[in-house]
Amino acid sequence: MLHLKRPTPMTRQLIYSIIILTICLVSCGQKKTETKKYENATSTNRVDTSIFVVLPFDTSQIGKPTHLTADDLLKIETILKRCIIDYNPEQEKRFQEINDKHPEYKLDKRHFIIDLTRYKRQYMPTINSKGEKEVWVNCFCGQWDKSSRTNPVIVMDGGNCFFNLKINLTTGQYYELIVNGEA
Repeated sequence: MLHLKRPTPMTRQLIYSIIILTICLVSCGQKKTETKKYENATSTNRVDTSIFVVLPFDTSQIGKPTHLTADDLLKIETILKRCIIDYNPEQEKRFQEINDKHPEYKLDKRHFIIDLTRYKRQYMPTINSKGEKEVWVNCFCGQWDKSSRTNPVIVMDGGNCFFNLKINLTTGQYYELIVNGEA
């Protein structure tokens, strides 16, 4: 049986540096825009690199680590957007039903639907047992901190401010969308 050692802090730092350098090289020559809309990400072949980080694959999981290309990043954006387009109509309906029945609650629609512009993302790419490239996408509201750039953000509850899903880049499908509940 092959036993893999966990990377040393120096090795992890080297890996992160390579990832950051790759992202910078991929984004060289791109125009900066004041508004960073996801609708434009796929139509202009650009991905806003300030909203995601690629985390190293956890070798204790099934599969093997891989990297993400610029095309993979565009595909993730497209599939993630499709997922949210599929998800939101039911949530809007749910919001409207509760709001109509209980206007005194003064509900905020943002607690029901997902607006991708509010989220930072963590991508963890892998090759599954079928040889297909998959990515675990972990999304959360708020800003980056030192830990969220290097470790998966895992919380209990938190509502739709935290959600994750898996995307199969080979098949173009998403699955296992999990949106946190509220306590």
